[in-house]
Amino acid sequence: MSQNLLDPAALISLLPTLLPQSDKVLKTPHDAITSLVHAAMSALAFRLTAVDESSSSSVYENNVLPVAWNTSGPSHYTLKYRHEQSSLQFVVKVSRLGSRTLINAIALETDKVATLDIATDDFTSPSFYPYDVGSTNAQPLIHGFISSNRVTDLMSQLKLKILQKIMPGLRKEGYTEESSESASGARPPPEVQPGPSGGPQPRAPPPPEAPPRNPFQPPSTSPNNPLEIGRRDLDPFALDPFQPPSLFPPGRGGGDGMFVGPDHPIFGVPRGPGRILPRGPWGGDGYLPPMGAPPGARFDPVGPEPYPRRGGLPGFPGRGRGGNGPVSGEPDNDEFMPPGAGDMYM
Repeated sequence: MSQNLLDPAALISLLPTLLPQSDKVLKTPHDAITSLVHAAMSALAFRLTAVDESSSSSVYENNVLPVAWNTSGPSHYTLKYRHEQSSLQFVVKVSRLGSRTLINAIALETDKVATLDIATDDFTSPSFYPYDVGSTNAQPLIHGFISSNRVTDLMSQLKLKILQKIMPGLRKEGYTEESSESASGARPPPEVQPGPSGGPQPRAPPPPEAPPRNPFQPPSTSPNNPLEIGRRDLDPFALDPFQPPSLFPPGRGGGDGMFVGPDHPIFGVPRGPGRILPRGPWGGDGYLPPMGAPPGARFDPVGPEPYPRRGGLPGFPGRGRGGNGPVSGEPDNDEFMPPGAGDMYM
């Protein structure tokens, strides 16, 4: 099996030989990234023809960079190439953009454009530079790129987002094209994460459903929009089917204006078509306890009722006017008056 041309060790060994003989200093992290990109292009047999867009093509022996290759650095760098497998001319630009580095490439004759955006500090160590490659007691150059793994990651992205865009199908022994899954380190989807035994872990059960709302609890009468608070003061009268529509249509909680009416929240559940809800057996909101009234007390169920009721318990006449007929409205007037209620002097 042939050796990987973009192996970190091979590129780090090749890089010093591509720097000018008279100046082998990498002044900034962007110098280092640009020279590493040039080393990768050289390993894949791209021939350097110029280091700016205005110059005519030249021949650079062994692809060694000229002295002026980083004159415009660290702001931007330009590298022009040709390849024996293509008649196109390729331009690679490396630019600094704040804390990030942009690598742009184009095949001039076809307008094929590719871009790679990386965080500079993710692939270089700023404190390592300036670095003199020719120094005899210098640290290993790989430390300037943090580690071999970082170089591998950068080369994977360079292949996927630059080389395979401007020159797809490049044939070179020791070079294989990158897939998007391997470059991004794809992981299994969250619902099929590997389990402890290596097999797929079952999907987490759905969250439990919310308990049903208490049917005796009246729905909230708070407005949908906070700006509706106080709206009833602007249109205080209840809606009349014979009057023009209100300028302030009723929101949630009814449209009875600011005056107390059958739809007022103090009476519990809302009234009206389609809004009849069950209520408790003692009237009101259904929260009156069974022993809420003392034994023997004359207690009339809380009202008004949300809907008519008919009759009473089986075998007993219904309370209210009309016996077993429909009864609406509370309190009814079939109770005895309190003692002395008719004496105006008491």
